[in-house]
Amino acid sequence: MDDYTKTVFAHLDYQCVTLWNKNCSWNVQLFHLNLSNFFVLLIFSVGSLLTVSANMVVIVSIIINKQLHTATNFIILSLAMSDFLVGGLMMPLQCAMFVDVCLYHTRSICPVYNFISTILGSVSLYNVVLIAIDRYFALCHPFVYVAKMSLRVVLKCVGFVWLLSLIYNLSIMFIGSSEQGQTKVICFQTCAIPVNNTWGLTDFIFSFIIPCLLIVILYLRVLTVALRHAKVISDAAKPGINRRKSELKATKTLGTVVFVYLLCWIPLYVFLLNIENVPESNVILHYLMWLFSSNSFINPIIYAISYPWFKKSLSFCALFRK
Repeated sequence: MDDYTKTVFAHLDYQCVTLWNKNCSWNVQLFHLNLSNFFVLLIFSVGSLLTVSANMVVIVSIIINKQLHTATNFIILSLAMSDFLVGGLMMPLQCAMFVDVCLYHTRSICPVYNFISTILGSVSLYNVVLIAIDRYFALCHPFVYVAKMSLRVVLKCVGFVWLLSLIYNLSIMFIGSSEQGQTKVICFQTCAIPVNNTWGLTDFIFSFIIPCLLIVILYLRVLTVALRHAKVISDAAKPGINRRKSELKATKTLGTVVFVYLLCWIPLYVFLLNIENVPESNVILHYLMWLFSSNSFINPIIYAISYPWFKKSLSFCALFRK
């Protein structure tokens, strides 16, 4: 038990362990697989592998093809990198927890899982905000977009998003949880998620209210302009029409990405706000976490349907394997 007591939230994790009433040895090293768990492990493993592979195609395609080095595609690249990490890190940990909660007693993975999931969740969310901002300026202020939205600016914005997410979630983990008298515990299987009242309100504002308002307001404005541009394109053929068509197609594709992301993400956050009043909350939370993670696999499917360059990359990978 010595290794376990050294973790960041060991005293909180132990509260969740006792709720499960599992006869787990602190030195257990092996999975306890039965037939049903084996199939769950197989399905989740395939999902993780497909998520990693699909997003790797997106990442490599954008990096090696200079024609794809645009402001919009670099934001897609950042989102694909976070999705890749979800498939490579977050999904396997979720799978291990689902199959055998005792695994979490041996290496004390809970703080690691909490840290990874919160950081990747924040990065994904603010990448979606960047997509909304990018589409807003591309359609509503095209001259400003062409003049100001350089690759250097986008790279700075993307870097800021990753750095901000890291610093913000480290602050919540080490500062927010230190106020013991105001901290409550949410149990995700045997993992404890400490929620401080003050930091919980701060997180609600910066990780839910502000990003969602920005995304909705910007995309409502984008939708209005896009419909007007679509009417202009259908009425006349003028110089610059092809560029407008390209921007509209990108807006439609990325709008789908934004919409699907919100569908996968908002139920989880709304549930967490009301988790104390929901029976069987741990089971529901587990599936909502998988719904959130599945978004990382859905995004490449959207790219495959909408972007010719992604289809070509998939074809190249298939030929290379042969």
